[in-house]
Amino acid sequence: MHYTAIVKHPSIISFICVILIAVMAGFYVVNHQRASNIAHLLGSPAVADNIDGINLAEDKPFDDLVVLFEKILSEHNEASTRAQEVLVARAFDEHRVHTLKLLPINRELVEAVIWWSEDHKETQRFTSSTEMLIPSLHQLAWLTGVEEAPTLDVLLETPVQDRDGSVVLGVLAIKKFTTQQERHRLIHQWMNDFSLARQKSAVLLAMMEDKTYDFPPSQRPELSTIQAIQKDTNYFLAWRTLHDKEGMIIPDIALAGMLANQEKFLPILIESAQEHKWKHPEHAILIASYFAPKVASAIPFDYLQNTESRKKWWSLFTCGLLLERR
Repeated sequence: MHYTAIVKHPSIISFICVILIAVMAGFYVVNHQRASNIAHLLGSPAVADNIDGINLAEDKPFDDLVVLFEKILSEHNEASTRAQEVLVARAFDEHRVHTLKLLPINRELVEAVIWWSEDHKETQRFTSSTEMLIPSLHQLAWLTGVEEAPTLDVLLETPVQDRDGSVVLGVLAIKKFTTQQERHRLIHQWMNDFSLARQKSAVLLAMMEDKTYDFPPSQRPELSTIQAIQKDTNYFLAWRTLHDKEGMIIPDIALAGMLANQEKFLPILIESAQEHKWKHPEHAILIASYFAPKVASAIPFDYLQNTESRKKWWSLFTCGLLLERR
């Protein structure tokens, strides 16, 4: 018995060593094949291949990425944009953001990631103005902290319809300052209300609650469209009906689209805001803030006040999403 145990002991050790060597060899082969695949894709003349290669390489160290993406960065296409995003995210993770200044990367993106890498004092809300605090815009003041949170009675006494006929601000305020039970009651009350604004609000609130409600069919085009988006979570319908006759964004449709498919619709929301397609630009900012509150809350709402500062807000917001790996 003693002899058998002595023989078995080195045999087990040898077996384990063989397994470890096989695993290490397997890792080497896989990594070598992956590196070859990345090099092949990055060297391809096809932009789609380049993007696939960039995505495969995104976990590599920053210095390796700089070498791999050198040629692609000099291009002006989707692959170059994606390579810049990966480099920025990796530089942020490795605390190398200032190195980005030496690379051919979009200046606004570089400034944004440097901003995110710095410490900031508590976010300051934008200062109030006479224009912002007219009666129909109290929702904006509540949502941005200019005014204290309203009581339920005050919230419901305030007209839900905004200057442009949309109900986005009213719906966001109701969602933020009411309980689930209160919202459930409002949905049932408003789905048969004589007011179009309240009927639209009921549908959007139902989508926010992520529950199934059977709404009475409507002959009003905008309401029936929102109902159809709600019923089938139809992101594509929202995309097709997003613009009015002047080419501007319909805020209620945009919110419905985001609720139907945030991942697909968020790039559309950002692009439309950057192209100045919103009659009231704060609507897009507050919709974005609802879906990415952590990122948005870190950005001073002072940037809401004018065109140039809103451009900065969207630059910081987009970079913040990138750093969150969205």
